[in-house]
Amino acid sequence: MRARANAAHAHWIPPIPLAAGLAFQAASWLIAIAYGLAPAPGLAFAWVHAVALGWLTLTALSVLLHVVPEFTDLAWRGERFARAAVLGVLAGTVLLVVAFAAASPPAVELAAGALVLAIAVYVAFVLLTTAQRAADRRSAAIARSLAAALSMLLLTAVLGGVLAGAYAAGDPHLLTLAPAHALIGIGAWLTVLVSGVSAQTFRPMLGARSRWPRLHVVAGALLFFGPLIAAIGVPLSIPMLRVGAVIAGLGGLAYIVDALDIARRATTPHPPVRAFVVASVSWLAVACACALATVWGAPFGAAAVVAALIGWIGQMVNAHLHHLGVRVLTTLLRGNQDETRPWQVLDPRLTWTAFGFAQTAVLGLFAGAATEIGAAFVAGGLAGCCAIVAIVANVRTVRRKLDSLPIGLV
Repeated sequence: MRARANAAHAHWIPPIPLAAGLAFQAASWLIAIAYGLAPAPGLAFAWVHAVALGWLTLTALSVLLHVVPEFTDLAWRGERFARAAVLGVLAGTVLLVVAFAAASPPAVELAAGALVLAIAVYVAFVLLTTAQRAADRRSAAIARSLAAALSMLLLTAVLGGVLAGAYAAGDPHLLTLAPAHALIGIGAWLTVLVSGVSAQTFRPMLGARSRWPRLHVVAGALLFFGPLIAAIGVPLSIPMLRVGAVIAGLGGLAYIVDALDIARRATTPHPPVRAFVVASVSWLAVACACALATVWGAPFGAAAVVAALIGWIGQMVNAHLHHLGVRVLTTLLRGNQDETRPWQVLDPRLTWTAFGFAQTAVLGLFAGAATEIGAAFVAGGLAGCCAIVAIVANVRTVRRKLDSLPIGLV
């Protein structure tokens, strides 16, 4: 009875890890400033993991606690353990980022081990949940897609654990697997997840859905298998690496066409969210172009990582933050049945300010990664900090406006 009562009162998306994701985003801008002032490999690794794990993956795992049963119509198996695992990912990521910034290989290895364990627990219960018989073919397809994407998260974590061990032991041979770790983590995990989830969330966020569902399926398959083939090619075959990159690039192009068409037909009275979506897919195009150039020998690997993480995925998360994030806050303050809409409580001036500074931040870090000019990292980091200030100020606005609106206002 107590377990049922606890489950009944659990927030549909837990607010603590969601807020921690925002804190990691803020930390990533500070790390970027520090790197611009005094470049160091440890700071670069700290930045990548603050963004990829702390901001993006932690936010994704929090949202998936709601998405998995909502999109598949399947009851959670072991929801309490999955929620606890998210907190484990939060703790492990804090330790990992600090360990990289402090250049402490033993602490990096310890943090990586904790992360592998926490992610394995989370993924195990997702797989138990999605293995159940779905009510219809659509729900079954979504369940398979989520299971595949989260399996890639686990593979990314395992590769990260291997790399952490090599980092601690000073083994340069195993460290050559780092590009494979990045390809699977950014491509087969985060990109596939974001592209798949957005197919469902675009309707409430933008008021429109895809006119070409088969194109979306093709895009998802190419985005999943392309990075996998490329990752296998990293230690084995440059032609295989290039084939995988081209496949992923075609998947990215298909997704961009579909997403821009949806954004063009948006009907919800919330233009900044549409702007975040358009910016996101534009950075996806940049990331794909830089990645393809890199596998043919151009020195744009770091720029591709920046464009993919904080441009493509980061701005899509910001779009969701200004819709789903606000919904989490309203239900946290008013209960899970509240139906207040984000555009009723957000200050559009602050939302547009956050948008402008966020794009400036991405552009600054992208330019810094492409040119290794420290001032660009500093400028991008400062703009990112300003974006966070605007977002936090908007959160305060939401809380203030909720006090003046009746519960359940539509």
